[in-house]
Amino acid sequence: MPIRIAVVIPAYNSADTLPRTVESVLASAAYAAEHGIDLRTEIVVVDDGSSDATPEILAAIARRFETPGPVSFKAIAQPNRGAGPARNEGVRHSSAPLITFLDADDEFLPPHLATCVTALEHDRDIGFVWTRRKLDVPLHPSWGPSLDRRTVMNLCVRRIWHEMIKGFPEHPDFRKMTCEDAFYRIVLESLAAGRELEDETVLIHFQPGNSLDRQRVKFATPIHEWNGDGKEPEPSAAIIAALEERLAYVERLKSEMAGG
Repeated sequence: MPIRIAVVIPAYNSADTLPRTVESVLASAAYAAEHGIDLRTEIVVVDDGSSDATPEILAAIARRFETPGPVSFKAIAQPNRGAGPARNEGVRHSSAPLITFLDADDEFLPPHLATCVTALEHDRDIGFVWTRRKLDVPLHPSWGPSLDRRTVMNLCVRRIWHEMIKGFPEHPDFRKMTCEDAFYRIVLESLAAGRELEDETVLIHFQPGNSLDRQRVKFATPIHEWNGDGKEPEPSAAIIAALEERLAYVERLKSEMAGG
């Protein structure tokens, strides 16, 4: 039986980088096939209200997939709402039992899909795996493990667990603080068992103005020496309330699954 996996990519004004991102997914799918994995890959790109040439780029990419094959492609559009809601929408438009996420300016390295699906196929008791990330800017190594557990571009999760935790938060405050990924990981890890994989399989690119750019000084400093720069905002009341509500919901789920 083929292994089916979805790659969900939120895209906002990503015309310059999106072709590279999609090519990296194709290269990763090809790598899996070359290593004997019968993989069916769904690429779902969600145009999050772009005002540049992203829609035209997506249309051109879609034409490459008019002939059915082991990789399918779907582009959908929504008003600009941020990465979390876009990822949720992408998952809803996919059907594969395994889900991965990738930002439209980053890349999968060739082994990514094979590494993730092999680990999940070999251990059906775990709900997700995550790999190491490679950054194209200097990063003090002490930050690596912490950052790897706060993002989703290096994550592969079984659909059932994504649905059980209700996906990403959609309150606008999460978008302002760019903390949707951390919320998702906290909630997921509170419910499902996961496993860290040591391979570096995702390349994160520096882009002017992105979250990596804004925190370059922080991430170049040893983690034990960082005391903040006074610029990091405190979570809003809405963010705290949403996290508390979601974690309480997870505790109820765990009680029900345990027969309590």
